[in-house]
Amino acid sequence: MKNLKYYIFIAVTFLAVTINAQFGISAKGGTYIPVGEFANVYTTGMGGEVTFIYRTNPKFEFGITTGYSHYSADKDVLLKRVVEAYSELIDNINVDGTIDVEAPLNVIPLVFNIKYLFGNKKFKPYFFFEGGIFFYELTTNVKAKIVNGPTKIFIETAEKESSTMLGIGGGLQYRITKKLFFDFSAKWSIMNNIKLVEADLDEELRGADKTAQTIGIIGGLSYYF
Repeated sequence: MKNLKYYIFIAVTFLAVTINAQFGISAKGGTYIPVGEFANVYTTGMGGEVTFIYRTNPKFEFGITTGYSHYSADKDVLLKRVVEAYSELIDNINVDGTIDVEAPLNVIPLVFNIKYLFGNKKFKPYFFFEGGIFFYELTTNVKAKIVNGPTKIFIETAEKESSTMLGIGGGLQYRITKKLFFDFSAKWSIMNNIKLVEADLDEELRGADKTAQTIGIIGGLSYYF
């Protein structure tokens, strides 16, 4: 009998939560600004996110977010470090040669989030917390382009790995129609154990594990079915 009451309670609670539940989808794009050590080598990234939304009531939403962002290394900073690390090899290059350096970083997040909304029907400010994993690819290319000669490759590596990430932020929804909203948000994200080009070059140029921080500023549309 006690078990029956327990199951009835669970069923009633589930129905009470989901009877007014609403599903939706959000698509946003914008910039991701490196912070701290991440900003020493990488420039502002571009990308976007898609969130699949489960709204239990007008104030709470749960979601799953994925997306893509791309960052380019600051070539001047990276070139200086390459010249310092590989000076002996570079000394052997033709004086008319140039060094070309690239280290693009691509990031794909997969995070769960919870959002609390307040305000009125027209304007809905909110704040949220998210956590999960991210997948990334770091490609490093260092080439010597010699005038009237061949291109010599010093380094050519590609690393694909994953790790954990956390984020916190806030935003604002503005109702366009009953189901469609303009959605603007900003968030602080922390990516753990991501390989970045090391500043002191004591380790291999392909990268060393670091904690990368970004400030994302993105906007787009949210639609509720």
